[in-house]
Amino acid sequence: MSSLKISQPVAGHDMRIGSGFTAKHLPEDAFQGLIDPVVMVDHFHMTSPTFQPHPHAGISAVTYLFEDSTSPHVNYDSMGNHGPIHPGALHWFAAGRGAVHTEQPEGEHPHVHALQIFVNLPAAKKEHEPFAVHLEPCEVPEIRHPGVRVRVVLGESQGVASPATQQLPEPFTLLDGFVEPGASFEHALPRGWGGLLYAVTGELSLSAGGTLRTLKAEHGLGLQLPAESASAHETLHFWAQGSEPLHFVLLSGPALREPMVKQGPFVTNTFEQMQQVILDYRAGKFGQLIMPS
Repeated sequence: MSSLKISQPVAGHDMRIGSGFTAKHLPEDAFQGLIDPVVMVDHFHMTSPTFQPHPHAGISAVTYLFEDSTSPHVNYDSMGNHGPIHPGALHWFAAGRGAVHTEQPEGEHPHVHALQIFVNLPAAKKEHEPFAVHLEPCEVPEIRHPGVRVRVVLGESQGVASPATQQLPEPFTLLDGFVEPGASFEHALPRGWGGLLYAVTGELSLSAGGTLRTLKAEHGLGLQLPAESASAHETLHFWAQGSEPLHFVLLSGPALREPMVKQGPFVTNTFEQMQQVILDYRAGKFGQLIMPS
């Protein structure tokens, strides 16, 4: 019998900020801890600058733009990075001990369709210096079968690996996939990994570990193959349910299984560490973000 753990489907919670930002919000506590190391995901649409420069610490803040975005999302941070995240690109901001950033759509009639993903850092790396990894759309390899196109943005699937994987603070897989009715896709979830499977559009059917689940659009489910499992991996088999093409995303990484204290954009392992992070930010230790005038 399989030891794979699968949550019930969870609907993304509606979020709106101002007139230019809407999102489906998916927090880790909605999935009984099964999406560890993912802390939260926002599937968002943004049409105007919404967020002021803000800090992060103890996590990686990851932005992935879907290919149907019509404008770049421009990144600014206190490490001196400044540049566009184009449709189909990924920007991984490993905040470590702390840094400040902001991202905003720019250009004429902008529309950014994207994921904002918070990935927890292990305790041993929460005090590391912040850094960024950027992957352009042309650098993303693809898996192609009849009726199937899967962008391997991060990690590896079916022998296809992203070139950015070795630059990350911890292993992580991000698949952005498209499956036509009548076709299917398989991915091996490694032992000790957790993750989130999310239907962007269409309806998804998943068969794994002897369990069948159906996901409606803008719903997700948590998956975890415990480190104690006898199997080295579990095969996830999914396909489009019905006549509409499926667009899905799979996010996964090694589960940290560590204590977690969350406060806004900060994640630590203890309350004492959280107090220190807040003091460090107030003391200006996260650096200075200078926006162009």
